Amino acid sequence: MESTEPLNLVYKDGHVMVYDAATVLRLRRDYRIVGALEGSHPTNPQQNNYYGLPLILLPEEVALLSSDPTTGLDQVQQPSSAHEKARIDLFKDLHKRGFYITRGIKFGADYMLYPGEPMRYHSHYIVNLMEHDQKITPRQLIALSRLGTSVKKTRILASWDPQAKKFVYVSIDWSEIG
Repeated sequence: MESTEPLNLVYKDGHVMVYDAATVLRLRRDYRIVGALEGSHPTNPQQNNYYGLPLILLPEEVALLSSDPTTGLDQVQQPSSAHEKARIDLFKDLHKRGFYITRGIKFGADYMLYPGEPMRYHSHYIVNLMEHDQKITPRQLIALSRLGTSVKKTRILASWDPQAKKFVYVSIDWSEIG
């Protein structure tokens, strides 16, 4: 059940952060916002496999939350380039389709998409934002396809179609022959 209380978010050094677990839980449960844990684990600060609070929100997540007046978030920096605006618009379109979304940098992508809560589900897709008229060489296509297949995910190339005024998605799934 969604709360009407504003979210406990902290704006610091150009980032929106969350320092309490209750707000992290609320973001995941009510808004499908995952963020990225960036803090060291208090019982073992030297390790780097598991992170703790604070949770840092992606600029795209901040933009999504700022469009909801119940979040109490109004200190939003506007995108400084057409590419940043396209990333925010893509994020909103994927979120509207029901996905949980995280950073995809680990797999050479912009985003990873989950069909449900990322703690319970594996990512099915990795998404790259492309220019609508961007040319892809056969070598690039093979590299994108193989990387997606090697991690058992479908690669999705997304671009904004200015004529149709919507995002166009192309999925690439490499299959073995023989």
